[in-house]
Amino acid sequence: MQTTSIFEGIFKLLEWFTRFSLTNLLWIFFNLPISFLVATISFSNDKSLIVSTLFIIAALAPFVFFPATAAMYGVISKWVRGDHDFSIMRSYWVLYRENYKKSLAGGAILVPIWVIGISDVFVLFKKSLFFSIILIIILLFLFILTTYFFAVIVHTDLKLLKAFKHSFLFILINPFNSIFIGLLNLAILYLCLMKFTALIPFVMGSGVSYFAFQSYYRKYIRVEQLKEE
Repeated sequence: MQTTSIFEGIFKLLEWFTRFSLTNLLWIFFNLPISFLVATISFSNDKSLIVSTLFIIAALAPFVFFPATAAMYGVISKWVRGDHDFSIMRSYWVLYRENYKKSLAGGAILVPIWVIGISDVFVLFKKSLFFSIILIIILLFLFILTTYFFAVIVHTDLKLLKAFKHSFLFILINPFNSIFIGLLNLAILYLCLMKFTALIPFVMGSGVSYFAFQSYYRKYIRVEQLKEE
């Protein structure tokens, strides 16, 4: 019995790893232009080339990164809600098409804010450490807001501005949890990008989206329960 339960545990672990890996690989594939540009600058020491490439990535992000990420969140949301019996590839493609316009519009709003915020950090860091820290805290909030935005648009039918409002309000529901999940997801990105790059194709995107959506969904369930009481 004990041996059987061990094998069942190993099988379950491999099953989840396969799901995460396939979803993550689909996300990378649908991000192919950006993935190629990121790989290019990672091997470059030319600052002007890196800066110009980053601006190209920012221009592509609403059209490429945001729809691909929304589709990934959609797949993850099915698992979190208990639906495991579906084709990941087919569902990803369907969710990609369903959420393309809304995610693109969200990206068109969020990307310029990200560009301005990150640019200001580099400018202010040389002039004022205090204001740089304040801006980094604001960027952390923006990061959490962005991850929740994806969760909201794949889980609800809210229009764009209401989706942003919904995302903001859900951050304020248990803000310590929101901050913890935000820092956890940043840690995942740091470890994958800086320490264990071999994990990038398997868990980087899907891991972040899993923790973000799970955090959002728990709050959503709690709010729905309070409405019924």
